[in-house]
Amino acid sequence: MHKRSFLQYLLFVCLLVSGGFWAYGSLKLLDPEYNFGIIREVDGEKSGSARLVNIGDSVTYISDVRPSCGCTAAYYSEELLLPGDTAVIKFEYDPKGRPGNFNKTIKVYEGNAGERYIIKLSGRVLGSEESLSRNYPVECGRLRLSERIIDLSKIRGGAGRHTFVRMVNQSMDTITPEWKNNDKALSIDITPKVLAPGEIATLGIYFNSKFEDKTGNVEYVIPIKAREDSIGEDIILRSEIIPMSTSEETEETLSE
Repeated sequence: MHKRSFLQYLLFVCLLVSGGFWAYGSLKLLDPEYNFGIIREVDGEKSGSARLVNIGDSVTYISDVRPSCGCTAAYYSEELLLPGDTAVIKFEYDPKGRPGNFNKTIKVYEGNAGERYIIKLSGRVLGSEESLSRNYPVECGRLRLSERIIDLSKIRGGAGRHTFVRMVNQSMDTITPEWKNNDKALSIDITPKVLAPGEIATLGIYFNSKFEDKTGNVEYVIPIKAREDSIGEDIILRSEIIPMSTSEETEETLSE
């Protein structure tokens, strides 16, 4: 038995015999947040650590740690913490199959009273070729798209419908997605507008058939690319507009 462990054991026995008490809520989390930065999925698990110090006048200990996700593992020592002692919580994040931003937490519990401290973890995973091709199969220069052809199926004339396309920046550069849209029946926006390496964005598309003169099958072409690229891809949006009945047209005219 190490000298320090033996001394802690003696202290524990003395406290029990003398009726001494534990002081809970005496830990201070020195590293409440940990940012992994950019993690390449192909590099595998990444590790980090956070420290807690006993700022109280009595002995305490860490009783448990609980990560918020199975992708995160956390490790701790059950040694007693004397006043002034520092404990280290070590943790690992597994990026496999998880491209994009992530935010996780680790709850640290002190003693039997269950005093809780929260470590916040964040970062961004630059997906592997395998993950990106599975989740974003459409190549588009430095972008990859979740899909290229969108079928909105049948829509009653005058009605509207939302849809979206997810995309990821597969490069190590910060890029700005851009598109062309000359159809008044479409409203398009993207969030966020600038993508850091590995960041994911959502292209929102709203189709309003009220501004389409035709009925039946319609198709719209939305060219999209990164501003920094010379080439991109076309998103194809299709729908079938069902004509309104005479009574529906009358009701719409009256409502206007």
